[in-house]
Order: sequence, then structure tokens, then C-alpha cells
Amino acid sequence: MRDILANLFKVSLVLFLFGGTCLVIGQLGGLLLQNGDMIIRSWDIFANPTFAISAIGGILGFILGYFPEEKTEEVDLYSSDEYCEQIENVR
Repeated sequence: MRDILANLFKVSLVLFLFGGTCLVIGQLGGLLLQNGDMIIRSWDIFANPTFAISAIGGILGFILGYFPEEKTEEVDLYSSDEYCEQIENVR
């Protein structure tokens, strides 16, 4: 379940960033061309889908925090014989 949520979160993040980039580029283009209609059309086309996707991503990220990551086997560096020998040589 965690993997599905993580993948959905990643997809929503990419879509949100793409939509936000398109929105900003459209508005910046309208500003540089001094075309107010282009700024408004850019907002009308990209704003609502981008905000909806960002809300979905936020909710997925919140839910994802309740699913702990699976723990992998950790290697204890301090219990190795080599480390113990180094400590004894320092003393």
C-alpha cells in the first residue's frame, strides 16, 4: 500500500510542478508581450487543474506519513572486530 501511495505522490508532484511551470511561463510570456489576454487565459487554463493536483499531492503526502517505511537490515559498524581492535589500540 505504501508503494502505491508513494508512486501516486510522485506522479502528483511531477504534474503539479509541470502545471505550475506552464502557468508561470504563460503569465510571464503575456507580461513580456504586454498581452493581458494571454495572462488571463494562462490562469484560466492552468490554475484550477494545478491547484487540484497540488491538493491531491498534499493529501497523499499527509497519508503517506502514516505508513512507516520498511526497515532494512542495518549493519552495526561499532560491533565489528576491526572497530574494537582500533579502540583498544588507542587506549
